[in-house]
Amino acid sequence: MNVALNHPFIAALLLATTSANAGENPMWRSGLVWTCTFSSIIQCERSTDCTSRPDEGTIQLNYRDNRLVDDTGTIHPIKRHYVQAVAGSPIGSEVKIELATNEVVWLSAADGGGTFSDNWIGAMLSPKAGVIVQELRPLICAPEK
Repeated sequence: MNVALNHPFIAALLLATTSANAGENPMWRSGLVWTCTFSSIIQCERSTDCTSRPDEGTIQLNYRDNRLVDDTGTIHPIKRHYVQAVAGSPIGSEVKIELATNEVVWLSAADGGGTFSDNWIGAMLSPKAGVIVQELRPLICAPEK
């Protein structure tokens, strides 16, 4: 069944919505290059045990060059990024960034109280192999001046 032939209005609406979201990253209003800091890492093991440990670092999110540079200086190409709206959420929308390494960054412009600012908060989730199956870094991101 071809949606475009049977329901042309729905197909056009989906195409318009997808295109608008892809080109309207709300982070771009403040800049294309962002510095994100983290102060801890949460590691989860196969046995479902998770531990948090202090670990400070900085990553750079560069939309202009379509890449993320991690705290070790390693470049991770951005596979895609998009805005995701959550129905009924006081946050309204968040940005999801998928890296070529299957790592994911989720960011929102609002804190828990719904206060918006130029800073974006979120997390970077890194899947791992072995005993540690994932690492999570809480992030605070600000546009570079």
